[in-house]
Amino acid sequence: MAKFNWEKLLHTTWFYTKVFFAILALMTATYYWGTYNPNKKAVNSANETLEKFYIQKIKDMELREPEFIYSNDIQFVRAMHKCIDYINFSLPRLERVPYEMIIAQAALETGWGSSRFATEGNNLFGIRTWDKSTPHMIPIGIKKWPGWGVRIFASKCDSVKEYIRLLNEHPAYKDFREAREVFFVQNTDPDPLVLIKNIDKFSTTADYDKRVRRIILKIRELEEKYASDKNINGEK
Repeated sequence: MAKFNWEKLLHTTWFYTKVFFAILALMTATYYWGTYNPNKKAVNSANETLEKFYIQKIKDMELREPEFIYSNDIQFVRAMHKCIDYINFSLPRLERVPYEMIIAQAALETGWGSSRFATEGNNLFGIRTWDKSTPHMIPIGIKKWPGWGVRIFASKCDSVKEYIRLLNEHPAYKDFREAREVFFVQNTDPDPLVLIKNIDKFSTTADYDKRVRRIILKIRELEEKYASDKNINGEK
């Protein structure tokens, strides 16, 4: 009768014991990581699905575009806020543009909404068209079609929508989109003072970003005073 090989049995048992605990450790680590550090791709996918559902529900509500009424700088800022809020209701988070950046550029391009293109054409950004059949305006002093015109919009909010679309789709603003994406990856709010450095192609003015920056700082002062006045007057 052959002698039983206890040494081989112990060796085999120890091997499978190590395999068992290795698998157990892996399963535990996977469970822990999946529970407390969920896969970013899965989380983003879930968020996108929820966001699409939310946006569709908002669209189904058929919200009305807010009136755009103003007679001074702070009223222009508040009107812009309402317009941007309205647009953002149906816009994915990753396609949104910081409020201050939008408002500052509109203020700079139109003299706080006082330009002819803003008051007569509802164009807050000097957005052009190269199609003569598109409703447009031509600068005063130019008699013939110069090959381009300043677009006319049905409402000022419509021009804001087009401005946002251009930043999200036009090849000239690829750097802007990449810079904005960095903030989203880091799960932080995009900083308009950083992003304005990537919109130099919006204007031929050499120090365009510096001008926008100054207006952003002015907007912050105006809104601080607006909030302070509301508190003093007991408004909500």
